[in-house]
Amino acid sequence: MEDLVAEEVRNQMAQLSPRLTQYIKRGEVETYALNHLPTLYASSREGWLHQQKRGRVELHNQIKTSVRQALMAVQRDPLRSSTPLVKEQHQEEPEAKVLEEPVTMTGGQSKQTPTHPYYWQQESQAARNRRRAQ
Repeated sequence: MEDLVAEEVRNQMAQLSPRLTQYIKRGEVETYALNHLPTLYASSREGWLHQQKRGRVELHNQIKTSVRQALMAVQRDPLRSSTPLVKEQHQEEPEAKVLEEPVTMTGGQSKQTPTHPYYWQQESQAARNRRRAQ
């Protein structure tokens, strides 16, 4: 579902003026839209492919509407600030970074198979070890 929403956000933001899009955080739009759509869970590759197909066919109009509503909601308060869930990158912690956009299940690989069902929980081993040592 994340990939489908991200694609729709890109399509709708391309239709907006560049002056307006510079004030819109794509990650906030995607998050808002995803929170207003049904979740599609899968435990196998076949199930994941089925859910992707279902999202494209059955939920296409709902995704479009949700993204449109998300764009309006994010635009309402241009002075609103938000704090990313991940700390900004420091010199001594190269693995930590701010997420500009939600991480997708594909992790930059082929869009045929998710890398991990809990993609948002993935972090580097070095970051986990450093956190445990503190």
